[in-house]
Amino acid sequence: MGDIGCRVKDGLVQIRAIALVDNTSSSADLKTVHGLGIYIETRKHKLLFDLGPDDTCFVNAEKLGVDLAEVDTVVISHGHYDHGGALARFLDINGKANIYIRRQAFEPHFARAGGEDEFIGLDPELAKDVRIVFTDSAVEIDDELFVFSDIRQSLGTQSSLALFKGAPDEFVQDDFDHEQSLIVTTEGKAVLFSGCSHSGIPGILSAALRRQPYIDAVFGGFHLFNPNTGVYESDELIETLAGELSMETPVFYTCHCTGDNAFARMRETMGEKLQYFSVGSIVEL
Repeated sequence: MGDIGCRVKDGLVQIRAIALVDNTSSSADLKTVHGLGIYIETRKHKLLFDLGPDDTCFVNAEKLGVDLAEVDTVVISHGHYDHGGALARFLDINGKANIYIRRQAFEPHFARAGGEDEFIGLDPELAKDVRIVFTDSAVEIDDELFVFSDIRQSLGTQSSLALFKGAPDEFVQDDFDHEQSLIVTTEGKAVLFSGCSHSGIPGILSAALRRQPYIDAVFGGFHLFNPNTGVYESDELIETLAGELSMETPVFYTCHCTGDNAFARMRETMGEKLQYFSVGSIVEL
């Protein structure tokens, strides 16, 4: 792992992605937790797409030879703790990276299960940090990194309907205006990173393709599993999604909130176009 930078900069690899946080692992030596964190290296950047909820990102990064103190950019996909809960610790160990995040990500967010409401948001005090950069609906960070959030579609999943925002006495259905995705482009390669794809991965991919004429690979969860209830989306929805994605060009590396059963069912339709991106997985493009 120590030669990551050289491999990328020497042109052998244009983009490398390493799963640091996920529900599953490729090795018993690596920690798992419900969450998402991906380390990405390009010719110009060492960045993180999401951080996970706790110390898992840091534990696994050390074991995998990734120096998080050298990360120059962080993109947080949305305002749920399993994607940005480790932000405070990251700010302590890294003194240079800017954090790109939607302003709405610091609003209160809740998940409902069995009549109970659980706070699943981020610490609003962190919004005051000088390295927080609030993003608009579309922001070009530089010629390699582009974030966008102008997606208002939905797969109509039951798990997304169990998510709310606002003060407890003023709950409204979450419309995921705090969700954003990242396009990384370098040397003829283009990769899309999505967190939970609450707005629906087909719509997110379509929006990415309006900005970038081709996408080689897509990384992210599809939110087909509700961790609070243990319930999957309907077989019909899962099979319809698999059929739609199988017609697209990119290879899909899914993880986190897709769920094992949904992955297995989609894999029957998509074959090698669908891969699981568990902790320790490394993809080079």
